[in-house]
Amino acid sequence: MRFIPRLTVRVMGLFFNSRYRLARWTRKSRVFGNAVREGLFDGDDMVVVPKDTVARSRKIEMDLDIEDAGDRTVLPSEMVKSVIRKMDDRIFIMNFCLCRRSNKCENYPVDHGCIFLGNGTERIPPEMGHMATVEEAEAYLDECASKGLVHIIGRNKLDRIWLSTGKKNDLMTICNCCPCCCLWNVTRDISDDIGAIFKRMDGVTVNTDSGRCIGCGLCMDICFTKSIKIEDGKCVLDQDRCRGCGRCADVCPNEAITITYDDAKIESESDRIVSLFA
Repeated sequence: MRFIPRLTVRVMGLFFNSRYRLARWTRKSRVFGNAVREGLFDGDDMVVVPKDTVARSRKIEMDLDIEDAGDRTVLPSEMVKSVIRKMDDRIFIMNFCLCRRSNKCENYPVDHGCIFLGNGTERIPPEMGHMATVEEAEAYLDECASKGLVHIIGRNKLDRIWLSTGKKNDLMTICNCCPCCCLWNVTRDISDDIGAIFKRMDGVTVNTDSGRCIGCGLCMDICFTKSIKIEDGKCVLDQDRCRGCGRCADVCPNEAITITYDDAKIESESDRIVSLFA
């Protein structure tokens, strides 16, 4: 069945630009929406991980007891790395991103693709990437983050389908997503029940300070779920659409947007995601 992934790579380039139109149809037609959910997203659970660069620039305030924290700084990517360490037997790094290749991306590296974990990696055609060690995968995550990519982790039926990897417990996806090409950009158009599959990491809160906002619109431009608008010269955040990726806080010149996260939730979120593949 390895011809399926190769065929998908060719076909995706032809249909990728239709993704928003198809997503809107899930709202217009309940029958179509239900068919899409059952056929392409059934059992999915995807979590967006805030950018570490926001934490390093101190725009993320961690909910730590200072007396207990010591020198410890737990960054959001530690959740993803914890999952990798817990599922360390089969790790596959893709040598391209299907979304960026299909969208002919010119802003972010096409040659930095997903990481896949689990038994299903054995079915991925070898020319699409390579098996990796835990240490290599962790370094690769950091490299992707340094290029402005955001990690999204969990169970994704679409990847099982196009890679033909078998049962839902056989493949975990770790996407490294740009704001312009990620397939999950359709969250802003797709039906609410499908969009709910794609969620903010547990313990993450996004805060806005209208007193600091200068209305530059950089946050609105970078938001891939279109959760931010500028109204009366100030940013207004739609918390239901926001997935807490941290890009807005990263580009804000006046720290009008901040992200807080409870680092105590990182390990529990890691355990929850791993449990999806038990």
